[in-house]
Amino acid sequence: MTPPPSHLDLGVGLIVTGGVDLLWHEVEDLVDVLEVEPQTLWDGNDGRGRRIARDALRWLRSTQRPLLSHGVGYPVGGTCPPDPDGVAAAALSAREVEASHWSEHLSFNRVGAPGSERYAGYLLPPVPTPESAAAAVGHVGRYQDRWDAPFLVETPTSYVRATPGDLTDGEYVATVARGADCGILLDLHNIWANELNGRQRVEDFLASIPLDRVREVHVAGGDSLGDVYLDSHVGPVAPEVLEIARGVLPRLPNVRAVLFEAVPHSIATLGAAGLRGVLADIHEVVDGARAGGVTVPSATAATGPGSPPPQGPTGDGGATARREAALLDYTTRAAERLDTPDPGADALRHLTDQARLSLLVGTHRAELATLVTRLGPDGARAALGRFLARAPATAWSGEQGPAFEAWYADLLAAEPALTEPAPAARS
Repeated sequence: MTPPPSHLDLGVGLIVTGGVDLLWHEVEDLVDVLEVEPQTLWDGNDGRGRRIARDALRWLRSTQRPLLSHGVGYPVGGTCPPDPDGVAAAALSAREVEASHWSEHLSFNRVGAPGSERYAGYLLPPVPTPESAAAAVGHVGRYQDRWDAPFLVETPTSYVRATPGDLTDGEYVATVARGADCGILLDLHNIWANELNGRQRVEDFLASIPLDRVREVHVAGGDSLGDVYLDSHVGPVAPEVLEIARGVLPRLPNVRAVLFEAVPHSIATLGAAGLRGVLADIHEVVDGARAGGVTVPSATAATGPGSPPPQGPTGDGGATARREAALLDYTTRAAERLDTPDPGADALRHLTDQARLSLLVGTHRAELATLVTRLGPDGARAALGRFLARAPATAWSGEQGPAFEAWYADLLAAEPALTEPAPAARS
């Protein structure tokens, strides 16, 4: 029998995002492992070229680092199953990079019956009921059927208020991990953000999940949108998150890697010196955990299903799916309001707007510039809000673009002043 991997054997790593390749030679001595988000590297902009671009794959292999695969497009946390073609493509990408393990978000981004699904445009937090947990177990199984490398579910972040009667965040993750007999990607910034936004305390969450199932840890920074703290992956690792990592890593007998997450503009802002500082901080925490050894009794490191998951009422008559649909409709502007106002849902609506509009920046820059120039920032924002309410959300710029072009043509017909030459500037 192959012995289990040793504690933190893969070490400290980075998520491969824009800018990492440009700084690679200045930080590579501090990077032990890389994590790939395959969907961000796929060819094409319409969802059909579901294959890692060959240039990107060559660069990944040239680093000579162990690779992990982390999906960002076909989550497992909703009642609507992930797109089977997307799951198959994610499995192919994970095999191509020879991932030591692979993972997906315990979130959702689709609702509806087969053939009439609606897309969210953003990863939305799961509705943590026994019904959605049971559905997630089945969705994880779809991944596991495609490839037998260890599969992990990422602990989700949620900005919305907790609902009385739901599972706690920890119970939800534990139910899915045990029911699917899968691993856990413990995102410490996610669960800290949840606590800051009024959900379960970090220590209560950690006490609820099977720590022996954690194979990977994520750390990151964030910022705020009004009163909501965001898991935005901006800036260095929050000091509080490093302290949580310092305390929990010795309690994770099967954890293999700690990965730093940052969005591309944050990588650019940090630069090589800032990124080296972040990685050095993580190494200090990881080295301390290695030196101290594992503090959990070895008997807790079982790899089987473990104790029964929390039980609750079943057969909710579609109430969970209706709650998912209400949140999706609000965040995509298909609905103007929720039954119960929630600042967290407002934040998700703003983030969904930004994600959807970002699909147009690379392909319709001139049109967007015209809107801002002629209508002003507030007028352009209002006009684009009308576009978002009219067009279905999509993951791909190749699908969002034609919808925008049709809307923009109607706008020009209704407001011909937009096409008139700009007035000459006064000297």
